[in-house]
Amino acid sequence: MLDVTTRKQLRNAVGTGTRTEQLADYFLRAAGIAAVWIDPDGHVGSADVARVGREERQIVYCCGRGAHYVLGYRLWLWRQDNNFTADQAAIAAALERLAAEGGVGITPHAVAVSRALDAVATVNGAIDAMAAGGQMREFNRAFKAARKADASLRYHDYLHARKAAMLEVIAKGKELPK
Repeated sequence: MLDVTTRKQLRNAVGTGTRTEQLADYFLRAAGIAAVWIDPDGHVGSADVARVGREERQIVYCCGRGAHYVLGYRLWLWRQDNNFTADQAAIAAALERLAAEGGVGITPHAVAVSRALDAVATVNGAIDAMAAGGQMREFNRAFKAARKADASLRYHDYLHARKAAMLEVIAKGKELPK
């Protein structure tokens, strides 16, 4: 569960950008989604955590954390055998083939981000349903108790941290409690 007490800790935990982008980034981190990217010059890189934002001209695939190292290494070996080609499309096709041969599921970046944003929408919908059903009283009581412990805690930051905790539940493949 996300445990932060200051705005700086919250920003470091969930990233920068809009609140929705921050939560989507947090979901990708909690779900263990990594990224492999290919830039227009044929350079290949990987990131332990996929992010919502990306370079315009990069081709980015997402996969489970750990598999990105294996795919990056296999792609490097493939490039050695192919005179270090800089053809972005050929490298992307090779990555897809290597992933299929290795039994690694890869997803285009746009699809992974769309799923993360859907998870955020689910959490926002759950919060809205709680508010409409009068169930925010308990939530607000918990905020007031936390605020007594730290007077600098803002409601917006507290709500954001609770949403991040709900995203962790979804990232683990569980349903949000009704």
